[in-house]
Amino acid sequence: MQRSIRRNKIMKTKMQKFCAILLALATLCLISGCTTPMGGGGSLRLKQTRDDMDSAMTRYRNIAVPSGNVTLAGQQQVTAAYDAYKAAFDAAVQNANSNYNAPTPNNVTQLADQLLSVLGAVE
Repeated sequence: MQRSIRRNKIMKTKMQKFCAILLALATLCLISGCTTPMGGGGSLRLKQTRDDMDSAMTRYRNIAVPSGNVTLAGQQQVTAAYDAYKAAFDAAVQNANSNYNAPTPNNVTQLADQLLSVLGAVE
């Protein structure tokens, strides 16, 4: 009987800790809007997406490539990922009638995230 009571107390304590952690994570998620660095779900505007990607590409071109640490295959991967992102971004801008305050579509966000992933892998 004593053992059963102790086990119940331990389980109750573990459940309370779990609920506290879950509540903290849910609060953080709500505060941050559950976004990825690129905003996910189109929460960023086209202008912010463009600025973020331009900054990443400028950093890549000014630091990674001149250092000689990026292989030709790496450069080709970056070029392919950038071309895919840029084509989707340009189409999104056209669909938004050049309104850069329009939300970034999911496909553009996914391609931007993919480009950032490739950049991170080669830098």
